[in-house]
Amino acid sequence: MRSSDDRVYLASVDHLRAVAAVLVVLYHGCQLLSARIEGRRFVPATDWLYSANPAATLVFEGHTGVALFMVLSGFIFTVGAYGRPIRYGRFLTNRLLRIYPLYLAVAVLGLATQVSLPTFQDLVRILTFATPTQPYGGVFWTLCVEMQFYLVFPLLVRLLAERGPGALLRLLAAVSLLRALVWLSSPAPEPHTASLYLGLAGRIDQFLLGMLAAWVYVHHADRLRARWLPPLAAAPALGLLWSFNQVHGFVSDSPLKLAWSAAEGTVWALVVAVYVAGAGGGGGAARGAGGWLSRAVARLGEVSFSVYLTHFMVLTVIGEYGSAHLPGGLPPVWSAFLVTLLVALPLTVAVSFVTYHAIELPFLRLRRPYLGTGAAAETPRPRQRESYRGR
Repeated sequence: MRSSDDRVYLASVDHLRAVAAVLVVLYHGCQLLSARIEGRRFVPATDWLYSANPAATLVFEGHTGVALFMVLSGFIFTVGAYGRPIRYGRFLTNRLLRIYPLYLAVAVLGLATQVSLPTFQDLVRILTFATPTQPYGGVFWTLCVEMQFYLVFPLLVRLLAERGPGALLRLLAAVSLLRALVWLSSPAPEPHTASLYLGLAGRIDQFLLGMLAAWVYVHHADRLRARWLPPLAAAPALGLLWSFNQVHGFVSDSPLKLAWSAAEGTVWALVVAVYVAGAGGGGGAARGAGGWLSRAVARLGEVSFSVYLTHFMVLTVIGEYGSAHLPGGLPPVWSAFLVTLLVALPLTVAVSFVTYHAIELPFLRLRRPYLGTGAAAETPRPRQRESYRGR
């Protein structure tokens, strides 16, 4: 493999990617399969799952795995590029090589399920990630948001390096203010928050908070390595998701939802910073008796993009052809959880290892270094190693 000092490999980041991917699979599985067991299709407005149990709400609000992915994007790119010039064209080319091959494969398969022949507009929608009507297209919107972030990341990381974290904090405040003004000025009598939540306008907070977490990690990692910090950081994340579930936040159009993206991003940014620092940067758990578990979870994180894009296909197959054989005798949500955990998740992981090595990895090997050198490159950065893993 060709060596590149652009790619900072942190096993602890792959651990968190694995957590995010598993949360998304369990979340969709519980929703879709519990409705199938009851002989109907899942309707978010009426069928959303609620519980007073914090562990259950972590699964029922497992869409938060998307927020964790976005925080991780801002974090890992900043750790790798902080204080160094970015070759913009190469950076975007690398991003396309990372996302497009598997995305196009899944999108074209989804298009093939349609009865009519694809139109020119269908092809344009695929190229721009705008394919929500396809059976597997429910996850594509996040890729559009990611690509929008990639377009502005080189400017944001330069702003962070030259002006410090205060510049990003001011940007966060400005985005929050503008988002509120957009909502207040909507001509609709009851303006919806979904359009602000499902686009970069509503998600930029999470990328920026990930970048700020990276700044804290680069400059203050030693202060974040206490063993008691990761569970302390996880507690607000669980509490926030439990509260969101209790007030039926996902299906709500309350103006308070405008602040949800920032709140969700803040708790995950805290988790990312203390977990990566506590793992010693490269995944300290990989040393010692727990090393095999760390490596296994990191491998799952390595194929998390494949897990994210293929899990809908696996759940669809199980729902269509296995619904008559789904276990009874338990509440539908429990049956759906067990099937997702014991059947859908392992199948998705197996499919993902195939798609990662057959589709993703060959294109990942085509990426070229996009970081230049300069005086700012003296900024302390973690140990790097040759790797094609990660984003």
